[in-house]
Amino acid sequence: MTMRRRRFLATLSTAAGAALLAPYFRSVRAATSGSLPCRFVFVIEGNGTEPVNLMTPGARAAIDADAVSDTGTRRYFPRLYGHDAPLVINDDLAQAPAMAALGSDLAPLAHAVFGLSSKITGGGHTTNFGALSSTRSTGSRPGGPTIESILAGVAGVQGSAPFDAIRLGVHAHEEALNTSTCAYGEARPAPVLIDPAQAFTNLFGAVGDPASQAAFNRRGTLLDYAHADATASLAQFSGNSTERAKLEGYLASLEAVTQRQQQLVAIAPTLSSVVPPDPTASNLYASGDPFERMQAHMDLATAALQGGLTNVAVLACGTGGGFDLPYPSLGAELQRHNLHHFNGVDQATGVTLIKEATRLLMAQTIGLARKLHNTPEGGGTMLDNTLVVFMSGNGGTHHSNAEEWPLLLIGGQNMGFVNDGRTTVFPGVRNANNRQLSNFFNTLGHAAGLDLNEFGKEGPTRIAAGPLSELWS
Repeated sequence: MTMRRRRFLATLSTAAGAALLAPYFRSVRAATSGSLPCRFVFVIEGNGTEPVNLMTPGARAAIDADAVSDTGTRRYFPRLYGHDAPLVINDDLAQAPAMAALGSDLAPLAHAVFGLSSKITGGGHTTNFGALSSTRSTGSRPGGPTIESILAGVAGVQGSAPFDAIRLGVHAHEEALNTSTCAYGEARPAPVLIDPAQAFTNLFGAVGDPASQAAFNRRGTLLDYAHADATASLAQFSGNSTERAKLEGYLASLEAVTQRQQQLVAIAPTLSSVVPPDPTASNLYASGDPFERMQAHMDLATAALQGGLTNVAVLACGTGGGFDLPYPSLGAELQRHNLHHFNGVDQATGVTLIKEATRLLMAQTIGLARKLHNTPEGGGTMLDNTLVVFMSGNGGTHHSNAEEWPLLLIGGQNMGFVNDGRTTVFPGVRNANNRQLSNFFNTLGHAAGLDLNEFGKEGPTRIAAGPLSELWS
């Protein structure tokens, strides 16, 4: 392996080495070959996203016109939907309470979606892994793979990116990892990294501040030692085939991580052009405000996409068991759970603060999309080849029954998504024509070249299989 590593380093300036840089020059390749990347970004708000925050006046009026009874000033009313076929409303999405940041440039590239249910997840304060997997899960055991893991495993999605997916976020608990949101498979959690400073080192340590570079180099040294030790152990191993297979698997994992480390070194000049401020140059990383730490994660994810480090990202804000976030930037002394229950605050103030929390996270999401929209790629922009999804971790309310799961989609036009400024409202959960969140995930799979018609574990409660033609064609 040592000789292979030396040959690897020796060929970085040759055609063989240049092949490693291919994912980082996608715009050139796309312009000359017509081959465009396919990216997915999921931003998840824990503990409920109220549908009215994403509704334009025109959408609300269209719903009210067919409602089975007056929706009045309700914040949540999926059981009152009276239409039997999807409503399509062409309205300025920037008029929705939480979506003014779309502006005139991104509103025509977005799509608000209502009416999707996901009863299999159980609802409640959080569905844990269920939101992204359409399964019934606990906080420690996923019921199946989450959608980003499946998409990240598609060769046409990952390409040659060093990271199949990145998972970043903030959490109410002081933990290094959130292990209750994403999953590789049933009973196999995929960790969400909570510390943005550690995320910076993992992604941009090769080109970061001296401390990050030192940590990156130490990791490389440790990998070399571990690889040498595993290789020597395997050469001398005389045990049974099962134990040998475990050792061989460990060695293969080390080689994969070592190759990623070498790729990061090879593309350091490219990463230097997109790297965000490092932890010594920004107050966001160590802030006590979850929105500021979330912004650090957003900046890292944006740069990782621009630099070709990954094509799949999850940005989780208070998901799983960590939904009880404080909101100091809103002037709120209370955390999210008490705000929802109006404990220590009047109802009007509590509702206003919760809605403002959604607006802030939405603005950060839109900011990520706008940076991609302003980054040229092929004959268009990176956003043309990236679907950004804003969604909830448990549906439309604090104590969710999972009957409504609002979405905002931005970009992805080159991937076939019908995101042109419209709002689509599917029939309500009590209607035979209701559609489920798993249908949306099916749609993402089809866009990536996968048949995910049976995604999730709805079994006999699955209403209809297949993608949603209203969202993708």
